[in-house]
Amino acid sequence: MEADKKKESRGVRFFSYFEGRRTREGVPTPHLMEELNAPKRDVPLWSKAFAPLGFALVMVAMGVGCFFLGSPAVGVLFCLFGLAPAIAVVVLVCRALPQVLGPRRDASGEELGPYLGGGGDQRVRDMCPGLFDQEREKIEWNRADEAHRTWEWIQALPCPVERVECASDDGTRLVGRAIACNPDSDRWLVFAHGYNDTWRAGLTYARRYAELGFNLLLVDLRAHGESDGAWVGAGWLDRRDLVAWCRWVADRAGEGARVTLAGISMGAAAAILACGEEDLPGQVRACVADSAYDDFWNTAVGVVSSGSLGTPPMPAHPIVDLARLLLRLRRGGYDIAKVSPAEAIARSAAPVLLLQGEDDKVVPAHMADALSAAAGGAAEGEGHELVKIPSAGHCCAVFADPDRYWEAVGAFVGRWA
Repeated sequence: MEADKKKESRGVRFFSYFEGRRTREGVPTPHLMEELNAPKRDVPLWSKAFAPLGFALVMVAMGVGCFFLGSPAVGVLFCLFGLAPAIAVVVLVCRALPQVLGPRRDASGEELGPYLGGGGDQRVRDMCPGLFDQEREKIEWNRADEAHRTWEWIQALPCPVERVECASDDGTRLVGRAIACNPDSDRWLVFAHGYNDTWRAGLTYARRYAELGFNLLLVDLRAHGESDGAWVGAGWLDRRDLVAWCRWVADRAGEGARVTLAGISMGAAAAILACGEEDLPGQVRACVADSAYDDFWNTAVGVVSSGSLGTPPMPAHPIVDLARLLLRLRRGGYDIAKVSPAEAIARSAAPVLLLQGEDDKVVPAHMADALSAAAGGAAEGEGHELVKIPSAGHCCAVFADPDRYWEAVGAFVGRWA
């Protein structure tokens, strides 16, 4: 009996070690098994950007050595083998950089935007790979239903869709659409779309926010739609643009305005980054971030290596590293390794609601966990919350389970905004 008790005690201690929560400076840490299974983070190093150059120099040096040793043919082969791949990679990145991060203009002609418009069914399929047929059918049905309801809502609007402009800190001209659909309300929503979209992406959410009593400002992020800008901001440049838009709303609606920042994907990351800015107007009461990445560098590495946005899978290094270097050297460029919403959310003055599809292949669900942990954990500290929606791909949680999605949003903005 005594031996059995000792075995049981050792078993309890063993189980507690693996399943219990340890604490570090009073903050709960994840389970040990979660730590062991956590995805590896890629660390940006400038040395990786010069890897092709180093390879070329080594091969050329060997080629020169062969010349001195009386083997010119071998020397030529070494030089070609060293220079050709390095030049090819640099040319590839130089050509791809403006195509990927250069200005994105809307040429789709979709009046209801990329999700609710006629091509929305294909967009949703692209964003939700790997789902069962029943899950996909549910998403498509909800998407089509929202498209119908949104079209009817637009037709019945008591106000025009007003084209508005403002300027960012660096003088970049920004364009958006204001819809003062609740003129007696002091609630305003500033909505930021995702990569390669325009203000029309916000129409997916506009009707529901209007029903919650919000007036709407749907913006074109810089280098998208009608907004100026040499480069897509990846959230980093856009954070200052959103601060400018919030000032615009505060000037229009007055000191009593209650502003909610919202966005999807890159726009969600930009909204979180804006909430970390010291000069964000005090009228900003809340932030709703759908499918936000915790840092852009690892997102870019994941997208390039997996081809999750429809591009062929390619080795992330040195492609992403060279892109980082070349973008830094271009006029109006910036360092993509600095884009870290996880750092910004820790100093956000406004509570943040994180919404995340559990089956997101573009921005994996573990990034939402990282953002939540950086903010103090779900529903802890400053009112931050994390809501995960099953059977939902990138930016498709709103279609996978609209009842749960809007219940969470309504409760959150009702509490804080």
